[in-house]
Amino acid sequence: MTTRERRSLAWPALLAGIVFLGASVLLLYESTREYFPRVEWRTFDSSRAESLDANRRAAHELELFSELSQWNRPSRRYPTIAGVGEREKRWRQLADDGLELAHIALQVLQPDGGFVYPLDKPMNRLLTLAERGDLGAMCLMAGLVAQIKRSGLSAEHFEMAQKWLSRGADLGHSECKLQLGRRLILGANGTTRDPARGLALELEARRDGYGHDVDGLVSYFQQRWSTEHSNLTKLYCWLSVDAQSRLTDGPQNMLRLLRVEARRLESGSLLQLANQLASSQPSLQACVRLSTS
Repeated sequence: MTTRERRSLAWPALLAGIVFLGASVLLLYESTREYFPRVEWRTFDSSRAESLDANRRAAHELELFSELSQWNRPSRRYPTIAGVGEREKRWRQLADDGLELAHIALQVLQPDGGFVYPLDKPMNRLLTLAERGDLGAMCLMAGLVAQIKRSGLSAEHFEMAQKWLSRGADLGHSECKLQLGRRLILGANGTTRDPARGLALELEARRDGYGHDVDGLVSYFQQRWSTEHSNLTKLYCWLSVDAQSRLTDGPQNMLRLLRVEARRLESGSLLQLANQLASSQPSLQACVRLSTS
C-alpha cells in the first residue's frame, strides 16, 4: 500500500474520531450543565430599570409571577410545548425593558430547555435588592426556591426565602401575600396552617388582580364540599379562575361530580345549580366578592 493510499484511509478515521469526541463532550456538557451557573447571553442594563415607570414594572412583575410556577410546561398563555420557548423570549423582553427580576429568573430557570441552574449568585443579587426595599425581589426568592429540588436547595436559601416572603407580605406586595396565604392555607413549605389568615391574604392579592396559583383557595373550598350552594359556587368560581391561567379541566370535573351527586341524592336543585354554573363565566373579582360575602 502506498503512502498516499494510507493517508486517504486515515482521513475518514480521523474525522470519525473528531465527531465522536465532539459528541462525547456535548453529552457530558448536557448531563452536567445544571451544576454550573448559566452562561449569560448579556449583562443586565441597569439604566433601563431606572427608566421603567412604576405602573409598567407592576404589569411586568404580574406577568412574570403568573408564569413562574409553570415555567417549564404549557400554560394558558403558552398552550403548546413549542410555546414554552416563547416564554423564555418573553422573559428576555421583560428584562430588556428594565425588569431585573426577569433577568434573575432566567439565571436560574431556562424555559426553552427545562434546565435549572444554581441559586447562589441569583439569590445574592435578590438579597441585595430586597435590602434596598425591592418588594418584588422579596417575593421572587420564594418563587425560585419553590422550583429547586430539595437535593439542590440549601437551608440558608430556604430560610432566606421564608424570611423575605413574610417581609414582602407585611409590606403589601400582592405576590408575597398570595404565596404566604397559600402556604398558610395548605400548611406547606414548613408553614404552620392558619387557614383564616391565609384566606384573608389570598383575597387581598386577588383584589389586586393576581389570578394565578389558586390551589390554596381551591383546597380551602374543597374542604367545605357539601350540598350547600354557596360553597359549591365559590369552589367552581376558583376552579374557573385557575383554568384562566393554567391548562386544567378542573371546572368540568367538578360539574361532572356535582351531577353524579345530584342523581345519587335525586336532587333537582343540585342539578339546576350544575347547569347554572356551566353557563357562567366568573371573573376574578366576582370570585373575590363571592368569597368575602
